[in-house]
Amino acid sequence: MKAQQITIPQVGKAELREIDVADPGPDEVQVQCVINGICMYEVSMFAGVEPLLPAGSSYGHEGIGRITKLGGNVKGLREGDWVLCGPWVSVQNVPAAGVATFSKPPDDPTLALAEPAWCVVIAAPHYEISPGDRVLLMGAGYMGLLNVQMLAHYPLADLVVTDVKQANLDLAREFGATEIIRADTDEGRTRLEELKADPFDCVIEAAGVDETLQAAADLTRVGGRLALFAWHHQPRTLNMTPWHLRGLKVLGTAPGIGTDSALDHARRAIRLLENGTFDQTKLVTHRFRAADAQEGMEVSTAREGGYIKGVFLFED
Repeated sequence: MKAQQITIPQVGKAELREIDVADPGPDEVQVQCVINGICMYEVSMFAGVEPLLPAGSSYGHEGIGRITKLGGNVKGLREGDWVLCGPWVSVQNVPAAGVATFSKPPDDPTLALAEPAWCVVIAAPHYEISPGDRVLLMGAGYMGLLNVQMLAHYPLADLVVTDVKQANLDLAREFGATEIIRADTDEGRTRLEELKADPFDCVIEAAGVDETLQAAADLTRVGGRLALFAWHHQPRTLNMTPWHLRGLKVLGTAPGIGTDSALDHARRAIRLLENGTFDQTKLVTHRFRAADAQEGMEVSTAREGGYIKGVFLFED
């Protein structure tokens, strides 16, 4: 059958193509993708910061859709089930063994993005948070704010959040931050200097910029945890003396840290979306039809006008 695929044929260009999709194999399900998230990974390739994928590769990885066909060997799944799927393709075949299902159809699929929440669920155990811990989250972008929503449910003494966008910080406060710091102001810089005298049990670097990475170690207590959550797309030069002298546990809490139980993490993320722990009502700010892929990528690259997260719609 025919399907629509969004691809990035060259830097700065996104387009919608028609492709052929075969029937699902015996151990696969066919999924009609309804919406798919625009991740900063794809944005970085569109912008030329990261290399494009090899020719013929599929872009996108945050899909949500409905099962429309079952392979002959598939048990335990039904046509009409809402599931996670993969790339920016309107119809796709997915191995049944790796499918994570929703318990019911999402009220608004654009707010049910589970893959980003899944990344936070993967990272959470590695923060090793104990009751009464003081946590500093540096960066309140989309992924940072998902971290805030989860961390606000922990019995923390303090959850301090820094960023350079006041609107994002206001959301962090709404989601449960005990203190917000505007890091690009004189007042904010003074406050961060004060906090170096009373450093945190766990610092999560979620901004992906050099300034936060440089400051993070000095804000982590002796023997504390420094979690590198963000993807830094450029090489960094760091003074690692504080890492050594403070005996920091430095953690690369990227999604790869939890690949041994990926399906379990996906299911946990869905449960937390369904019970309201993760609420993306104020996080998914931009929606684009698949036919408007170029506009979607350009807006997602600029990230202006209150942009936090964008999605592609394969169904109106």
